[in-house]
Amino acid sequence: MKRNAEEKNAPATATLFELNETASNVLDFSTTLKELRKTVDPTLIRHREGRRDRNGQSQTVEYVEWHTVADILDEHAPNWGHSIKDIRPIGDIITVTVAITIDGVTREGVGTGRASSETGIKKAEHDALKRAAVKFGIARELYKREFESIDNDSTPVEIQKPAMQPRQFEDSIAKTLGDMVTAKQLGMIRSIAREADIDAAKECGNMMKCSVTELSKRAASEFIEHLQSIQRSVVPMRRAS
Repeated sequence: MKRNAEEKNAPATATLFELNETASNVLDFSTTLKELRKTVDPTLIRHREGRRDRNGQSQTVEYVEWHTVADILDEHAPNWGHSIKDIRPIGDIITVTVAITIDGVTREGVGTGRASSETGIKKAEHDALKRAAVKFGIARELYKREFESIDNDSTPVEIQKPAMQPRQFEDSIAKTLGDMVTAKQLGMIRSIAREADIDAAKECGNMMKCSVTELSKRAASEFIEHLQSIQRSVVPMRRAS
């Protein structure tokens, strides 16, 4: 009878152990996140010239190198791992998707680079690694400061434009890799140009003073609107004929 009682209680004991183990893992992961979200040591932060504001002044961009991100992960999440989930060429650009896993939690990031060189491909992978790491909190404050600076600088310019003023295509070239035209935008540009029989490369050179793959995200949105306005006037005429 004693043996039967022990066997009867065994499943409950095992379940309690599993619950305790799960709770411990959750607690460990929460502690890891707190460490990863700490402000990056200022000596590890690098600076480069970024975009120009509405006054023509060059703005400095703060960033961390990919190996700095890897060092932070090694220190605070030694069981971390990463894998390349996708590599996709889109014209002159290549996109790389990298996944980072910590304690069973996976978060992904996408980076872009020039497809024509090995350096560009490596840069895309490193960029993707950093963007995945940001989703765990690493160097997130640097990204916040960059986007807050862009928002503060760009919003008043849009408000001050007269309603009937022709759109000005200025400062179209991306100043940072993170600000480059996205794969989705490139797809839209090629699709609209094909439908309306437009030479997108020539049109971009004339209007934006750069190649399609050099566009910033904002400039790409403006260029897409420009192509759509041409498409609306050209496609109906073609169908009528």
